[in-house]
Amino acid sequence: MDRVGSQSRSIDQVNGETAIMAMQRVFRKPFIVGGLGICALLGGWEYWTGGWDGINQWLLWGLSGAGLLFWRLRRSPKGSLTEKLPPLTPETLQTAIANVDQYLTQLQTQTPNLDLRDLNAQLIPLATVPVPPQAFNGVILGGTRTGKSTLLALLPTQATVADSGETRPLNWQAIPAETSITDLETLINAAHFVWVLTTGDLTATQWQLLEFLHQQHHHWQLIFNKQDLHTDGDRQVILAQLQSQTAALQPARPVQAISAAPQPIQIRRHLADGQIEQDQEIPAPQLGDLLNQFEQIDPSECHSWQLAVHWRQAQAVQQQARQRWQGNRRALALPLIETAQWLTAGTALVNPVANLDLLAAIAINGQLVWDLSQLYGQKMSLTQAKTVATQMGEVLIKLGLVELSTQALATLLKSQPLTYLAGGAIQGVSAAYLTRIAGLSLVTFLEDQPLAVSVNHWDWQQLAQIVKQTFAQNQRREVLQGFWHTARRQFPTLTAPPVPAQG
Repeated sequence: MDRVGSQSRSIDQVNGETAIMAMQRVFRKPFIVGGLGICALLGGWEYWTGGWDGINQWLLWGLSGAGLLFWRLRRSPKGSLTEKLPPLTPETLQTAIANVDQYLTQLQTQTPNLDLRDLNAQLIPLATVPVPPQAFNGVILGGTRTGKSTLLALLPTQATVADSGETRPLNWQAIPAETSITDLETLINAAHFVWVLTTGDLTATQWQLLEFLHQQHHHWQLIFNKQDLHTDGDRQVILAQLQSQTAALQPARPVQAISAAPQPIQIRRHLADGQIEQDQEIPAPQLGDLLNQFEQIDPSECHSWQLAVHWRQAQAVQQQARQRWQGNRRALALPLIETAQWLTAGTALVNPVANLDLLAAIAINGQLVWDLSQLYGQKMSLTQAKTVATQMGEVLIKLGLVELSTQALATLLKSQPLTYLAGGAIQGVSAAYLTRIAGLSLVTFLEDQPLAVSVNHWDWQQLAQIVKQTFAQNQRREVLQGFWHTARRQFPTLTAPPVPAQG
């Protein structure tokens, strides 16, 4: 699905602008004016001298290649080292809150019409010294059939604080296995401890979950449930393996092996008359030392739990602010993309020299790249914007998306017999479509970039992957049909049927 569909300004609004206003917007763009001016000059050269073929390759690829080489020479390699997670202390919490406050100020400065006052208010109580909670919140996670509901029914509803002997409520919640990571983050944000259930070796998904909990400063513990389903030898091997794996996430916590609902065992009784009676007996739940930790909770541990809750709530404030900012930026980015895509299509439709289409597209897309970079607070010059546009074109070509988009649109148009394809129409519509893909991909990429980052540090592999994903999302037939219907409104000649010859 097109991620920006619900926030986009309607095409009718774009069409409603007057031609004079549209031309004013275009001629305020130096990149477009310069690029199209070069196209006009070269077109005149072709008309008067027929000399375009001689300078085609040198001029076109020389202009784009020189900027690309200059930019590549200035790029610095991105490091691949991962930072070790520092321990959470009151000082690191205050630093985290200060960073979030600075981030809100930065967003507010860049986007004055963005209302973040309520988020600023949420930060104020987080800066105070955390006090032990009036109630403890526990969460149980695990895949299907790991025994979450069974364990939930066995857990205590109160916990005792060691120094005062005071008992406080203990609220438990079991999260369904199909919960997405985004929803999960919200649900467990205020949890003081998290239990993760497994019935065997860790899967890749379970390991990613443990890493996520570790990065979010959760007090988590891995629980090996249904251990009675394994033989004694296998049970010890699995337990040792789980303990070894979790030891990498410091501070390491012991893995608890339990059987919340042991399997029935066969009982044989020898009766007085010599006969043998067989029966089944259900053993009591075997929870080991799992529940002992709630009998006397150390106050310092309560403080640590609450410290982590405040840290996660501060991160949640930053995430909410970023989501609002992204929505605000997308609402402004879509009209820029729509203007560029139809300008690209119109240029391809009316350009008499086919080889100039690429140069015009680079100019238009370069201006779009620069406009979007300014909108998202990125550091970029017009020269770099042109180089990025060229690089984006290379990504589209290397992924084979140029041919795929042309074939998809051509196949769609074959199913509409009343459509009249004027000369270059399919190329023009395809160029507009690819401009839209490039624009949407760049918006998605820029949303995840830190503010004011240099283009020299962009991750092109990540951008190429986003382009591929965006293209796949927009290749569905209903999306292509909607794009084609919009193109017909922009260029009515695309749907004008041929005039029959008069006999």
